[in-house]
Amino acid sequence: MCSTNSRTKYYLPDEVVIHNDPTSAWVIVHGTVFDVTPLFSTSAKKASLRKTLQWLLALAGKDLSSFFHNNLDPIERTNRNGERVPVFVPCLERNPATRLYWYKDPALVIGRITFHPCPVKIINTLTFHATEMIVCYEDTIGDVREKYLRYNDNAKQYEWRKDLSEGMEAGMLRMDQTLTENGYLVNLRSPLPVIWIFYILPPDAADPAEAETENFRKM
Repeated sequence: MCSTNSRTKYYLPDEVVIHNDPTSAWVIVHGTVFDVTPLFSTSAKKASLRKTLQWLLALAGKDLSSFFHNNLDPIERTNRNGERVPVFVPCLERNPATRLYWYKDPALVIGRITFHPCPVKIINTLTFHATEMIVCYEDTIGDVREKYLRYNDNAKQYEWRKDLSEGMEAGMLRMDQTLTENGYLVNLRSPLPVIWIFYILPPDAADPAEAETENFRKM
């Protein structure tokens, strides 16, 4: 996932789609990502859920923007009694903890969908292993490093650099800045951004190449 602390978190659509069961249910509405899991927490089994919650759960992990106006108000229709009701009936569901409608509850907002998914290649200069990832346009290099931990749990033991030809300090990437802020071109026509990482040997470490070989065996 993207970003940390009080900054807005950004997600790839592929990161949202896997949250599709009662233990972790996310939805997207006009770019805003909601964690609606608390709506299901009081029911242990899917069969015991109200029909409106079953409907919402069936669409967990998906983009529900077609049921809402841009201001996040639900699109409505007139029923047989002449009343205005939401087209998407699960809009009537509330967060049990706050009693707010889930799409109006700031407590359920966990972030936004990225403006642009960005492919990036990370080359480990110790093992010459190249890893291609998709990250968020808004991710800082620190965020990218956190995501890279799934491929290499020693990622924080590396120096992250942009250009091998530049001097030691000049080539260093700013971990608190994004790819574009670090000078990479990120668009459909630009080359794949490449990040070079250099292992920094701890004072009492064993052979780094051996440690990294063992690390990649676990992948």
